[in-house]
Amino acid sequence: MNYWIVSSKHSRDEATRDWGSKWTADTFLKSKLFFPSNRKRDFAAKDFCLLKVFGSQDFIGDFRIASDAQEDDVGDVYYEIADVAEWDFPVNQHLLPPRYTERLSRSRSTEIRQDVFLEMMGIRNFMQNLRINYKNRLYIKVSERQFEELLDATNALREVGLEILDRQREVTPGNIIDLLCKDAKGDLVVVELKKGSSNETIGQLARYATDVREYVAKPAQKVRGMILTLDIDEQLIRAARGVNFDVVLYQLVLY
Repeated sequence: MNYWIVSSKHSRDEATRDWGSKWTADTFLKSKLFFPSNRKRDFAAKDFCLLKVFGSQDFIGDFRIASDAQEDDVGDVYYEIADVAEWDFPVNQHLLPPRYTERLSRSRSTEIRQDVFLEMMGIRNFMQNLRINYKNRLYIKVSERQFEELLDATNALREVGLEILDRQREVTPGNIIDLLCKDAKGDLVVVELKKGSSNETIGQLARYATDVREYVAKPAQKVRGMILTLDIDEQLIRAARGVNFDVVLYQLVLY
C-alpha cells in the first residue's frame, strides 16, 4: 500500500481543452475513474491518493485506488477508484506548513509517506470543519474610505507594485472608480472592491476601464482591472473571463 499526491488540470482551464475530460481532476471524482496524466502504471489497488489541481495548487479531494491498471478502448491507462471524497472547500497548497509544501514536486504524481498522508488528512478535516463554521457570517459595515485607509496602512497595493493615483474618481457622470492606480510599467489599473454580485462588479469594472481608456490613459498606456474580494467563487471567475480586457482577482485574507 502506497500513498500519493496526484495532480492534474481542471476541465474548465484553458490549457485542458484539447485533453479530453477524462484526464482532468474534477472528472476523476465524478466518474470514479482515474487516468494518470503521465500515462504510467505507477499505482496499485489499495493505494491512497490526495488530488491536487495544477495552476490553482488546490487540493480538492482524495480517493483509494480500487483496481489494478486497466486500458480503455483506445489504450489509455486508468484505474477504478473508491472511497471518493470531493472536498467542500479546497485547501490551497500555499496554506500548508512548509514541511508539507517542501515535499511536493511539480510532477504528475508524488509518493509520500503514510504519516504525511495521515497528517494531510487531519488538515483536511480541520479545514473542512473550519470553513463550515464560516457559513454563519458576521457582517461588519465598513465604508469605502475606511477600506482605503486599511489598504494604505498595510501597504497592500504597494506590495503588488501599484501606486494609487486617485480615489473615488468620477470620470464620466455616475461612474465612480474606487481606486485608480499605476503599475511599475506605467500602465493604469482600475481597482474595485466587490460589493454586489459578480456580474454587477464585472459590469462596473468594464465601464470604468472603458472610461479610463478613452478619457484618462495616454496613447501608449494600457488599462487593466483588479477586483478585491473576500471570496473568489466560480461565478466571479466565469464573469471575469467574459470581458475583453485583463482582470486580476485578489482575495483579501484577514490575519
